[in-house]
Amino acid sequence: MKKGFELLRSRSISDQVNLINLEKKYNLEIPPIYKIFAKNFLLRNNSLSYETYIHPDHNDERYLTYYSYTLKPEIDFTGFNSIEDSMLFAKEIEQKDDIDYLTVGYCTIGGILLGLKGEHKDKTYYYDPDEYPQTHIELTNDIFDFVRGLEEILLSENELPKIKFSQLYKTWGTHSWLVKKIDN
Repeated sequence: MKKGFELLRSRSISDQVNLINLEKKYNLEIPPIYKIFAKNFLLRNNSLSYETYIHPDHNDERYLTYYSYTLKPEIDFTGFNSIEDSMLFAKEIEQKDDIDYLTVGYCTIGGILLGLKGEHKDKTYYYDPDEYPQTHIELTNDIFDFVRGLEEILLSENELPKIKFSQLYKTWGTHSWLVKKIDN
């Protein structure tokens, strides 16, 4: 399975993000290491590429994998917010101009925060609402270290509805796995 930077998609030259305009628009300064990250990688819904299969009975796409931050604490990570969504979300939630953290990623529970100021600048934190009042758990010194801790995890065969891994196959050019029917 994929780990770390293998999970991310590079931003194309034609898909540039204008961080200076976003910083002015939202009156927020993005830390320098995160700026480099945001300029080079796609950050939005579906920016991580999951392994999927087409369910044979329902003809819909379903997940075969999920992502986990595998260092302590272990976190089910579901993706990155776009940088503009992170900034907009911070302003709407905090309802103030002096923002200390951006929610840069989302998880099954909570989110991944980026420190914006002082000793917290560029560090990543896990926001765990279940740990109130200690909701901010420091993870890494920067977003690159956070990504190094991500790992793609394959669902167990028991989690697939009446499907065995041996039934899965791909044809040339398809993204999702197909399921071979078993004769009874």
